[in-house]
Amino acid sequence: MFSVPRLRNRKRPVSGADGAPPTVFVTSRPPRHRLDFVDQLVGDDSAGEAPTDVVREYGTNPARAHDVDVVHLTDITHAIGGGLTSEYERARRAKRLVTLLRRQGTALVRSVQPDERGRAPSRAEAILDRAVASFIALTPSTSATGHEAVVIAHSHLRARFLGFPREQAHAGRILITAHTTFGPAYEAVIKVFSATEPGDWTLRIAGEVPEPLAESFSRTLGDHADTMSLRDEALSDAASVEEIGRAEIVLVTAPESYEGQSLILWALSLDRPVLVEDSPATRSLADEVGQRWVRRYPAPLTAAKLEDALRGFRTDPPVGRPNLDAREPNEISAQYSAVFRATAGR
Repeated sequence: MFSVPRLRNRKRPVSGADGAPPTVFVTSRPPRHRLDFVDQLVGDDSAGEAPTDVVREYGTNPARAHDVDVVHLTDITHAIGGGLTSEYERARRAKRLVTLLRRQGTALVRSVQPDERGRAPSRAEAILDRAVASFIALTPSTSATGHEAVVIAHSHLRARFLGFPREQAHAGRILITAHTTFGPAYEAVIKVFSATEPGDWTLRIAGEVPEPLAESFSRTLGDHADTMSLRDEALSDAASVEEIGRAEIVLVTAPESYEGQSLILWALSLDRPVLVEDSPATRSLADEVGQRWVRRYPAPLTAAKLEDALRGFRTDPPVGRPNLDAREPNEISAQYSAVFRATAGR
């Protein structure tokens, strides 16, 4: 059995287009000095022009959201727990949250993650999804999870880093980086680079190396000290800007994940091209921002494919700046607000 908290006896004003701005509980920390997903929702208020038609509250436990019109699940694990939580407990949490939101008259919006594509939902996920009023996805292919999702692209970050020291690109430097720690996919990239004939190219690795990968990274870098270098630490935003600025091209694994999308937009916002796996999503991105700025290789990455991509970059380098007009931060924020208003209005 589980219990549902009693509702507080307070009437919310009618929200939506004809009433007060809807209040949205976002499962995230509030905006802060470090870039995070929540910045996509709030936009850029440096000129006082960010959308103000939604009131946001923040917290990592959606079961504690009271007197709000919408709960936005940025990550479903905030509601049901992660992989270490039993399936029974995950289903129990899902049922409890659905019951709570229905009793409060609160709508549920959920962001879809790319790793959900191509697999059946768990029991807990299915329980929650039946209660979701609107799904949101970063890319059209991410939305192909069986859900009819509103696609809202990642915003650019040009204004975010105004005033940060800008670095000159080091000719021939390929960068791989991570917001937090490197995953197994990065180990494969390092091994591929170690098997190439790099010419004047070098590989820069910037980010925290997790303990399970430490020995592998150390061994490979030790064998290729003349063409590889490592900055083993969790990077601040300033450090990430520094590392991206010094790169000639940024190689991004898992380009449809939130972190992958974020790294791509960091690089493009700082006028650095990216090298990514070819897919419908990355082809669409290349069409949007410029083919020379989004270089693609057919999966899986091999030494020959990497060498071919780098030769193509040398013979046809990018010029000007990438076209990021469709990714203005306040336009992206307004698209999220429109989903919240429409959902609250229903």
